[in-house]
Amino acid sequence: MNQKTILVVDDNLGFRLMLQKLLESAGYRVITGEEGQSALEAAWDSRPDLVVSDMDMPINDGYKTIEMFRSDPDLQVPMIIVSGVVDVRDTRLVLDAGASAFFPKPVDQAALLARIAELLPES
Repeated sequence: MNQKTILVVDDNLGFRLMLQKLLESAGYRVITGEEGQSALEAAWDSRPDLVVSDMDMPINDGYKTIEMFRSDPDLQVPMIIVSGVVDVRDTRLVLDAGASAFFPKPVDQAALLARIAELLPES
């Protein structure tokens, strides 16, 4: 089995570590970034198969992060956005911006893992 790599981007260390532990226990390799620019740099180095990103971050927020990934032809991977600020209109904007899925915080871990499995089928 080819181990998939997931990039987790969140300025909250506790949330980042929780996601890292969850994803690693599910068999994924995890790399992390604190905000959009560091995430982009980590992605250039490690070429993740999927990105899970917060929306409300310093330097580059979730929208800017989506834009940066979508504008780089080498980083066309599924992106899942998680946010503590949930609004139906925001959800639509996130999906329209290029995200593959949106989850509110606190994240439903089982639903997140199921969506990741859908987006990263076994090769």
